[in-house]
Amino acid sequence: MTFGKLIILLGALIILIGIIYEFTSFFSIFKNNPLDFKFNIGNTNIYIPLGTCLIISIFLTILMKLF
Repeated sequence: MTFGKLIILLGALIILIGIIYEFTSFFSIFKNNPLDFKFNIGNTNIYIPLGTCLIISIFLTILMKLF
């Protein structure tokens, strides 16, 4: 597989994940995660999705080990 085809495949995968995210409630497991940090400082909101990144990383690691 050439690098160009890999980039196109990754782009299509990201679009597919975005469509699934918009039309399903499956991703509600990522909301209100205790390891996601939210800071409100004055008029600025800072969101650090540490827990969500951890869940996605574990899922992708298992997926890569299987295939």
